[in-house]
Amino acid sequence: MSLPEQGRLESVFSNNAIREFGAALRRALRENNDYASLMDFEFAETSEAFAEALHRFLRRYESFARREHRRRPSENSLEEITRLVDLHGVQLVRAALISHALCRAEREEVETGGEQ
Repeated sequence: MSLPEQGRLESVFSNNAIREFGAALRRALRENNDYASLMDFEFAETSEAFAEALHRFLRRYESFARREHRRRPSENSLEEITRLVDLHGVQLVRAALISHALCRAEREEVETGGEQ
């Protein structure tokens, strides 16, 4: 991987919007078994398909969040994810989002006091 590609990956992966949506997807997977959203993101290849996957995820997450008293990802984060897709492409943003959702250790959540 070349240095410019590595810098792009780092900037996307460390973005707060990616972290916020990744945490929401992680909660949806762990607490609500929302594997449909994971599959929607996994198969999104175009920016339009990714936007649809985000829309479906947020619709599912809303009902779960109300029931479990969780906060929804912010509107600013949604706009930032859209900007990242336009800037870096679907594949990179999708990979960063799914990585955040699947790779966070439970110990980190306990140490940070959870993500409510």
